[in-house]
Amino acid sequence: MELVLDVVSAVLLAAGTFLVFVGGVGVMRMPDFYTRMHAASLTDTGGAALVIAGLLVQGGFTLASAKLLAIFLFLFLTSPTASYALANAALLSGLRPQCRNETGEALPDGSPPLMSSRKAPPRDKAATPKKTVKKAVKAMRTPAKKAAARKKRSKST
Repeated sequence: MELVLDVVSAVLLAAGTFLVFVGGVGVMRMPDFYTRMHAASLTDTGGAALVIAGLLVQGGFTLASAKLLAIFLFLFLTSPTASYALANAALLSGLRPQCRNETGEALPDGSPPLMSSRKAPPRDKAATPKKTVKKAVKAMRTPAKKAAARKKRSKST
């Protein structure tokens, strides 16, 4: 029975190590910030989960297992949240993703296709990040908020 646990643990540890290694290679090989971040965030969470699972199998049911589960829960919640915050900050600061068509060629005008109603702010090197964030927040307002803001401005003037 112990041999089976050792084999399962070794397989999980090897798979986790492989995922983390692939993430490191992906960070070095990807062309832009967003794809690098995507490679790192996915493999970080998956690799950590597999490594911790391998350690749980190896350790059995002890206090160390409870600590490993707490570490896994912390990583599972914080890693994707941090990746989202980093990508959102990059987008709001004006860093646009590279856009390519199905064949891998860059789009002619260089602008990304609209995927939602939220548009990335224009890239303006002279603008301060504070101004860029204000523009992005203003662009994200809902129609009801826009109408309320217009009404408020008309009353004050």
